[in-house]
Amino acid sequence: MANGWQNLTRGHILVVGGASIDRIRAGDEPRSAPGGAALYTALAAVRSGAQAQFFGFRPEPLPDLFRDAASCVPWHGPACAEDDLPHFEIVYEADGNARLAAASWGLEETLDPQMIEDEALRGAAIVHVAAIHAPELQIRFVRALRQRTDARISAGTYGYMARRAPDTVRQLMESVDLFFMNEFEEKLVFGGERPTVRPGQILVVTRGAEGSDVWQGDSCTRVPICPSSPADLTGAGDSVCGGTLAGLMRGLHPCEAVLLGAAAASVTIEQPGMAALLATSTHAIDARRRAARRDERVRVNRHAVERIGRLIGVLDDVRAFNFCGDHMPEVGDPHAIDFFFASILHQFGFWSPANGVWSRPTIATFGGRRLKGSDYCFAAFRRLLERDPAKLAPLGQSTLRWQDTEALFAADDGTIPLPVLATHHALSRGYGRDMWELGWEPQALVAAAQASDDPARTLLHALDHVSGYREDPLRKKSMLLVLALGQRPERFLDLSRSQSLQPVVDYHIMRSALRTGIVEVGDEALREALVRRQLLDPRDEAAVRSACWEALTQLGAASGREVGAIDAFFFGARRRCPEVEAPDCRACPIDSVCGHDVAMFQPVLRTTAY
Repeated sequence: MANGWQNLTRGHILVVGGASIDRIRAGDEPRSAPGGAALYTALAAVRSGAQAQFFGFRPEPLPDLFRDAASCVPWHGPACAEDDLPHFEIVYEADGNARLAAASWGLEETLDPQMIEDEALRGAAIVHVAAIHAPELQIRFVRALRQRTDARISAGTYGYMARRAPDTVRQLMESVDLFFMNEFEEKLVFGGERPTVRPGQILVVTRGAEGSDVWQGDSCTRVPICPSSPADLTGAGDSVCGGTLAGLMRGLHPCEAVLLGAAAASVTIEQPGMAALLATSTHAIDARRRAARRDERVRVNRHAVERIGRLIGVLDDVRAFNFCGDHMPEVGDPHAIDFFFASILHQFGFWSPANGVWSRPTIATFGGRRLKGSDYCFAAFRRLLERDPAKLAPLGQSTLRWQDTEALFAADDGTIPLPVLATHHALSRGYGRDMWELGWEPQALVAAAQASDDPARTLLHALDHVSGYREDPLRKKSMLLVLALGQRPERFLDLSRSQSLQPVVDYHIMRSALRTGIVEVGDEALREALVRRQLLDPRDEAAVRSACWEALTQLGAASGREVGAIDAFFFGARRRCPEVEAPDCRACPIDSVCGHDVAMFQPVLRTTAY
């Protein structure tokens, strides 16, 4: 599974680069501090919850300046004298901007890939080549590393490199799986053009207070910063890098991994040098990441979660759905995996608006039966499975013509009930294109996931690079696919070995969370918009959905039930607590502990996530 990030279920991060001695002038007396992009990156990765090691020239004897950092991060590399380390003089102006007043590179330009011991590479899942002297040297490292390890390769750059050799920096970026730069460097390298990011590759562009752009192939998402009180911006970008690498190692979606990096950076800049990063903990950085997603207008009601969780924990009919039935493949069908990859991609957007409010759900007659949204979509793909199963494979999806998509979703009367058919068409073709470009087939991805330590995490990492799945940081469709493959009678994935299962948060789940009271909206304007079923601003939708995700996570712990069982229970609640008709509370097994806030409705937002 080349370029599949499948090796991130275990192992460590190896950061290649150098430490430096920084002379910092910021108004008071000049002071010396440990520095170096690679050392900041490695330390941020450790403090963000990953195992990391560091390769670079190591001064012997080790100066007191580096003792705290060296005690946190195993340091490999050839010995050198203290004076042979790079020395930088950094001046902070009154406006807060940093200026490199003087630089001495020491022995850094003599670093050679052959100096990396096998011990440091053994077990590395990610190797990050920090900005060292020149991009040509970084490219040498990347090429040599490709010959010695199957780890994912990451790299970064800095302003002088980007200005001096923009084309070489582009070549460096094209040679790696993950690349980091800031917006100033992006302008120098790309000249204002849209960055070219290939399928399977991630590009992170930090933009200061505006957050970071996270490119997954040609899909770009803006990730916010984490609030802080900055005192020294040195190492901020490198901390984003280290935290991001740690987040990927921990199984986070790339956008959530970058948010973890932003949390690490928010700690780093609150004290001069590495002092704050050395003193912090993974728990503290995680808390900042969660706080950045939290919106005080919407909160989890922990008492309601405990109350409902205890009841769900003893109910007899709370069990995971086996993804069998009239609209699903027969057990043992050789095309079942292709079916689920292609069809779950389209599990979104089954409603139509009118005059700025939610108007009606998607319901149409298919095969002589009135089917709603999700069932309709699965039935359409079941028909394609019976007529032309080759069309379910990535190549078949990538070559769908417009008329093919119309025929796929046509109802009995020839009409097409899906409200955004063009979006479905584009996602089918994008899915097929990305899978083809990466050389992936669904069966091979599932086999690689099943052979890994954590099948769910391995498959989720791969889906983070596939159009239609990659765009949602909460991974609703990706998790639904994992559950379908793991809960089918064939047990394509062993979920008992998966530590990365998470809630599946769609609009039915959110409606249940709001009505039962496990999530409460304290802001009157937002509550009124939900009750009136108005189209929401993305920020408002994100506030509700993030809280629902957290509530479902807590509900799993309170009930002791597996993710798939909770998902099936609340998805099934759509029949007794529907969108259009009045809820039938007497038919609900949790009626006695429900908050009965039946006026509430799910967030109304056009998205491909759910």
